[in-house]
Amino acid sequence: MKKILWVVFMALTIGILAACNSPQSSGDAEAKNESASKEGAENFPEKPVTIVVHTSAGGPTDLMARELAKAAEPILGEKILIENRPGGSGATQMAGVKSAEADGYTLGTMTPSQIGLIEGTLKEQYSLEDFSWISRTQIDPYVIVVNEKSPFNTLEELVAFAKENPGDLKVGGYGASGSGHNVAWNIFADKAGIEGTWAAYESTGDAVTAILGNHIDVANSNPGQVSQYVDSGDLKVLGVMNDERLEELPEVPTYKEAGFEVDTTWSQFRGIFGPAGMNEEVQSKLSEVFAEAMETEGYKDYMKKTQMVYGSMGHEEYSEYVQKQSDLTKEWYERLGVK
Repeated sequence: MKKILWVVFMALTIGILAACNSPQSSGDAEAKNESASKEGAENFPEKPVTIVVHTSAGGPTDLMARELAKAAEPILGEKILIENRPGGSGATQMAGVKSAEADGYTLGTMTPSQIGLIEGTLKEQYSLEDFSWISRTQIDPYVIVVNEKSPFNTLEELVAFAKENPGDLKVGGYGASGSGHNVAWNIFADKAGIEGTWAAYESTGDAVTAILGNHIDVANSNPGQVSQYVDSGDLKVLGVMNDERLEELPEVPTYKEAGFEVDTTWSQFRGIFGPAGMNEEVQSKLSEVFAEAMETEGYKDYMKKTQMVYGSMGHEEYSEYVQKQSDLTKEWYERLGVK
């Protein structure tokens, strides 16, 4: 009798195990996971969201993240924490964002630096498909700046000198050949038909210090980095790489107005990205929240004070924009011989 009961018990056990391992059971498990994922997306967010900044505290990208977080928190309904993780021009932050759970709770700030790394020194480690592109948050236009004592008062005068003295013009900005500032200068120089000797600096602030000290002839900068020195009369802005003049620098012409048909597609932009594989509903919600945050009075005041240009994009449009920026980066890397 005991033997019979033991055989029956074993048969039932094997049947249960077989059922658990059957294709139908596996499908049920997948459906359950998918349902849980969908439920998580519908309830998002249920805890604070962290934005990892790839620069130190106090810089323009850090400030953007903090202002965006402040404006977005009441709309999102959860805290948005800022974590500074500088290193490797964005490489340290990118590694952290890529390895994070794709649940929308870990995001990162981005500038052309990340695209430069993906298409440059880290192209063997990363691709655009490793990330989700959530929102573009602003444009920080490039400007050409000279010392107040410089003989150049217009872009035309600068170009005329450079043509008469090939290679004599010393131009400085953030980053080595292939950096965002360097490419911006080369786009202008290409259209103007001139050359300059590039001086690389560790930050835009260092380049501004160099132009203040007359160590270089020209600096490629951004408005917010030079505005106080323009107001004090120490620096002059000759032109802005933008489709329209800046509200805070109404007397400064765009490159096009000065006679140089420069493609303004290349720009110092900032935005938010996340790891690949994020739920579409979560991406859309974050994108919509950030877009609404950028329309608040607080965020608009910050943009005006820092002389930024409105640049809001949702995640679908932003994804296309990032691809175009990547293509443009590869084109200029090839032209400049950057490997």
